[in-house]
Amino acid sequence: MQLQEYFDQLAPTWDKELTPERLKRLANIVKELGIRPGYYVLDIGSGTGALLPFLIAEVGDEGKIVALDFSAEMLVQAQVKAFPPIVGFAQADVLALPLADDSVDLAICNSAFPHFGDKVKALQEIARVLNDNGRLAICHTMSREMLNQLHKSIGGLIANDLLPDESQLREMIKQASLKITRFEDNPERYLVISEKSAR
Repeated sequence: MQLQEYFDQLAPTWDKELTPERLKRLANIVKELGIRPGYYVLDIGSGTGALLPFLIAEVGDEGKIVALDFSAEMLVQAQVKAFPPIVGFAQADVLALPLADDSVDLAICNSAFPHFGDKVKALQEIARVLNDNGRLAICHTMSREMLNQLHKSIGGLIANDLLPDESQLREMIKQASLKITRFEDNPERYLVISEKSAR
């Protein structure tokens, strides 16, 4: 089974994982990202759309959000929620984003980064679509250690889908010509924000 099929199978029951506590943590993360009305936001590994209500509230009617996932079934689950027209959906791989260079204000990877097969290439592709001073946020509602233990305990296809340690991640982000501006890792959440410098 491929990873894509794995997530397709999980899609119908995925929202059961979204406890009120996790949603509250996600809402707080989005609030702290400094999203302005009119922003163009890319939600990578958007799944069933957990972040979308929070992102919509921040970008307003003038904003634009692309919910991107490589699992068609996850996107089906998201689309039935009838989000407003500012949300577009794209089935695509993070290694080949169907977006123009320098077009996105903020890219966010919630609960997705460990699943990227080639993390450096993924970061470089995300950097390509970010505009000058655009930012990337990588986040989870638990610490790196908790997340990695969880994936190992689930085993199978995701046993080795792990968050790199801080020094490895810093090196990967540097290779993508991004600069980390915030690094948080505690039991409540994992949040790394990096920025694309203006050329």
